[in-house]
Amino acid sequence: MDNISGGNSQKTKKRTIAQAILEVMGETNRPMTSQEICQLILERNLYHFNTNDPLKMVRDALKRHAIESKVKKASPHRYFEQNGKQWHPSKEFQNNTKEESVVVLLDLEDSLYDYIFELEE
Repeated sequence: MDNISGGNSQKTKKRTIAQAILEVMGETNRPMTSQEICQLILERNLYHFNTNDPLKMVRDALKRHAIESKVKKASPHRYFEQNGKQWHPSKEFQNNTKEESVVVLLDLEDSLYDYIFELEE
């Protein structure tokens, strides 16, 4: 069995793709293309992709969590807005993150979504 403790007795928290995207967006504080987002996630090692096409997974996560999402398996929680080819955090998400309990629930649900979608691919 793999050691996921990171050298100590505390479990290392695994980010979802959506959380990694939000972290990158928060650091850059500007709209970005999905390719820019993916590149920064990979450079900063914010998410381990179990695929040969991480850009597709980033695009899929953006679409699943988009305010205007029309994809079949869209998340009920919408984090992102798209303007042309660029993405940015939605105003609704920014307002909801003020309540810590909301963020914890979103993290749990998104972890389940990402896990299920990775199994299907």
